[in-house]
Amino acid sequence: MVAAGFLAAGIAGCASTEEARIARLAAASPTPDQFQVCHGSGCRVRSPVSLSDSDWSRVGALFRPLAKDGSQERSQAAEAIGLIERLVASQAGTGRDLGSNNVVLNQVEQLDCVDETVNSLTYLRMMAKSGWLRQNRVGSPAHRGEILDGMFPHNTAVMVDKETGARYALDSYFGDNGAPAAAVPLDLWLADWHPG
Repeated sequence: MVAAGFLAAGIAGCASTEEARIARLAAASPTPDQFQVCHGSGCRVRSPVSLSDSDWSRVGALFRPLAKDGSQERSQAAEAIGLIERLVASQAGTGRDLGSNNVVLNQVEQLDCVDETVNSLTYLRMMAKSGWLRQNRVGSPAHRGEILDGMFPHNTAVMVDKETGARYALDSYFGDNGAPAAAVPLDLWLADWHPG
């Protein structure tokens, strides 16, 4: 029983270490006119990109009318993540990214869950800085699964509902480039949630 406790603590420690590593990869104060897109799996490639004022206004338009609650705002943010992916794809060379990081010869144009999480955190931080997130705040990224527990390791960006304190995964990994992120309760996501 003691060994099982140490194993559980070790796995939890690995998760928190991975979450901290992912958080450090995302820019603390990105701006639409100067940020980076991670791709190539594990953030091996970082492409500098920018959004014009009109592009950023298109993203902002997704937050109008103002959300009535945290759920609606998370849906708006999920749509915004997809739009930003489409807007920067030609600059970063990620327009052919396939959901779930399917095996593709040119991995440079693909995004794994690390890339997706770092990028989503970057985009959410820019949305928050622009004042578009009123019902939610950007949380620390989440990690699930270890080979030892039989789950495939996976990461996601997180939003926290300001009213309830509930945490939600905003996971853009499963969709092709430009698809809205999936917004699901973090507890469900941690239990090995997959779309469909």
